[in-house]
Amino acid sequence: MPSETMPIQPAPTGQGRTLHRRLGLWSASLAGIGVILGAGIYALVGPAAGQAGGAIWLSFLVAALIASLTGYSYARFVAIVPKNSPEFQYASVAFGPTVGFAAGWVMVWSDLIAVAAVSIGFAGYLAHLLPVPVVVGAVLLVALLSLIAYLGIGESVGLVVLFTLVEVAGLLFIIAVGLPYWGDVDYLEMPRGIGGVWTATALIFFAYLGFDEFGNLAEETREPERTLPRALLIAMVVSTLIYIAVAFSAVSAVGWEALSSSSAPLAQVAGTVLGPRADMALTLIALAATANTVLLLMVAASRSLYGMASAGAMPGWLARVGRRRTPWMAIGITSLIAMAITFVGSIERVAQMTNASVLLSFAVVNLALFWWTARRDEPWTPKRVLLGALPPLAATATCLWLLVYTGTEAILLSVGLGALGLLIGLRLRKPQGGPS
Repeated sequence: MPSETMPIQPAPTGQGRTLHRRLGLWSASLAGIGVILGAGIYALVGPAAGQAGGAIWLSFLVAALIASLTGYSYARFVAIVPKNSPEFQYASVAFGPTVGFAAGWVMVWSDLIAVAAVSIGFAGYLAHLLPVPVVVGAVLLVALLSLIAYLGIGESVGLVVLFTLVEVAGLLFIIAVGLPYWGDVDYLEMPRGIGGVWTATALIFFAYLGFDEFGNLAEETREPERTLPRALLIAMVVSTLIYIAVAFSAVSAVGWEALSSSSAPLAQVAGTVLGPRADMALTLIALAATANTVLLLMVAASRSLYGMASAGAMPGWLARVGRRRTPWMAIGITSLIAMAITFVGSIERVAQMTNASVLLSFAVVNLALFWWTARRDEPWTPKRVLLGALPPLAATATCLWLLVYTGTEAILLSVGLGALGLLIGLRLRKPQGGPS
């Protein structure tokens, strides 16, 4: 049976403390919507419009379908292994601890790169209002949000709920101001052909990242086996509907050409229709949206480190839980690395690097679900094929196909991180002979 290969055993933290289960269905759903509806739509809709033209809505739809296929694998696995660091846990169930470590390693780095990228996006909006250097603004944001993450999951999600309401209000505002212009443009205009739509899809995929982070809330959610799959479905459906409506409104109001040339595309939509005050309002909302994404990514990355350390795959001190019932050492390391990464890269370039790493890790998780299903001592009924084999295989194929469109640099980075993770995983296993 596959479960016999599972190396996951809790490692002692030395303090006897555990994470606090405070999240229910709606708080988990709002957390998911919050991390999905973040910097991607506010910052990347412009560059994506330059690739897909008026058909940008199609890129959002395709990205949602690809994300949903992989989301199915996460929803199945969260009922099997309701623990933090999902990529590590899920790949370990099927392929053993070395591949599991590599999958978790790549995902942690993708989260850290994404934190840096979105922090730079936040700092760019901040510099639009105040004379603050971009790097300084990004570092200060990470430092402030690391403190909030340390205070507790309840405090973090409370702020996330507030930010989520603000950013959703901003997106609904864009939908409303653009609604009178719907039908004024060609929504199938593709200046770069279908290849441009795929390139935009690879870029826009960044806007859907977050559904995979549900597994990192497993040990702080009540009844995670039941709650998290439902929360995932709610978050994906709501986010996709909002994204497609925003795409229609933005393209209709200003045209894809103007949208693609703007560094603050949604602010330009508001400013074009309603004037400078609306531009300022959307800038403030974008600050909340990007800060929201950074906070949730930091929480997710720190929980990934905590989960891997708890299972003995990372140094034990990363599993230490402080008096606030949060993994304070993992939060600290996550913050320091993210601050360092903010010194390099643009949000568009780093977003593709993030996407490539994530897609590679997703492919491993999807293959893990198929392999776990195939190895079970059960007959191959039509239901087993339909629910256990076809979805993860389709998800793997779509992830690898989209990976091609992230660019050579991003692909090389993700493959390099994966290879390094395998080497470290092999080296860690040799002296340990098993989890500590």
